[in-house]
Amino acid sequence: MRRALLVVLLLVAALLTVPPARSFAAGGCAPSGTPPPADVSERKIGDLDWDGRPDTLWVGEVRDSSPSSQGQIDRVVGVTTASGDTSEVQVSSASPIPLSALAIDAQQDGQHQIIVSDGRSARLYVFANCRLQAAADNQGAPFQFDLQNLRDNGTGVGCSDLGPPSTGRHLVGLHATNDGQWTVRRTEIDLNGTLATIGGSDTVAASSAQDPAVTSAETISCGNLTIAKDGVQQP
Repeated sequence: MRRALLVVLLLVAALLTVPPARSFAAGGCAPSGTPPPADVSERKIGDLDWDGRPDTLWVGEVRDSSPSSQGQIDRVVGVTTASGDTSEVQVSSASPIPLSALAIDAQQDGQHQIIVSDGRSARLYVFANCRLQAAADNQGAPFQFDLQNLRDNGTGVGCSDLGPPSTGRHLVGLHATNDGQWTVRRTEIDLNGTLATIGGSDTVAASSAQDPAVTSAETISCGNLTIAKDGVQQP
């Protein structure tokens, strides 16, 4: 009888000392893919795959080994998780400006995006299902931002809350112009997985070219992150 009582007490004690459940869902990508090429530029970023550990964003170059390429050098951007899983995308661009990339959570909802700039335009990628994937608009075309107003479409990328009807922070395309008065048009981009949908827009006035509204509209940023300070630049 005493032995049975002792067993019961031990079981109760064990149950009381079970550690609490973690506050985030178990995650982590199974190791796969090819390791990053040598001599990449890389930076530790946030936890993209929900395993509680920081992951790595990198930018580099690889030599195309296909017979028809004649040794062409391709520029690539990739993510390597703490588990060792690597996913990369090739970025084709005629721009001579080195690539740069910034990892963000634009809508602060656990979705993760990578913005890749070639100085002239910026491409939008999403890290989902352990893969880096190109975001597309509702016509299925790859989603891009104008950075030099080449198509009279924009000068930068940011994150802002434009208010109703889509309250909360969103990715926004920015367009700074000076027609006798500096203004910045902000256009909301709604993100749902790899789908990027253009939403509402507004315009804010600015006092000069040095106004923070203008200077932030001529770069890529999100919250307190900027591509110059927190991004990765091609070596």
